[in-house]
Amino acid sequence: MDIPIKPLIIGKVGKSYGILGWITVFSFTEKKEKIFSYLPWFFLKEKKWTKIKINNWRKYKKNFIVHIEDISDRSIVKNFTNSYIIINQYTLPLLKDNNYYWNDMLDCKVFNTNNNYIGQVINLIRTNNNDILVIKNKLSPFKKNILIPFIENKIIKNINIHNKLIIVTWN
Repeated sequence: MDIPIKPLIIGKVGKSYGILGWITVFSFTEKKEKIFSYLPWFFLKEKKWTKIKINNWRKYKKNFIVHIEDISDRSIVKNFTNSYIIINQYTLPLLKDNNYYWNDMLDCKVFNTNNNYIGQVINLIRTNNNDILVIKNKLSPFKKNILIPFIENKIIKNINIHNKLIIVTWN
C-alpha cells in the first residue's frame, strides 16, 4: 500500500538535523510520543506520497528527530521538509462506546438545545484553557465561522458520533 486508504494528519516534518539523514518532526497527537505508535507513516508534499519506515527516533527540545530507514544523507531527507505526516486512520486503536477521536467530530452537524441548526464542524483548535469547535455557518448573512468553546456538560451537551450530531448550549 503506497497511500493510506483513510488518511489522517498526525504531524508535520521540519528541517533536516545533522548530516546523516535525521529530520525534525512535530507531533499533533495529544500525547506527543504517541505519534510513534501509529506506523507506518506517509509523507505528503505537493500531492506526492512517500511511505516511510522509521528506524530510530529521540526527543529533541520540545519535538523529535527521526531517522528514516535506508536514508543517511541530509540532501535526500531535506526534500521531506514541510511534508505532512499522515497515517491510515485504521491504524488508530478502536475506542469503547461514547469515546471518539477529534477527527470523528469533523463534519458533525451542530444544533443548539432549542434545535436550531448552527452549522457544521470544520476544525478544532487546541488552546491552553479549552479546545474550540470551529463551525461553518452557511446560514449567517456574514458567512463567518462560529467558534464554540469545547466545555463538556456546560456548553457541549451531547456528541453523537454515529449520527454526526453535536448539541450545544449556544445561541
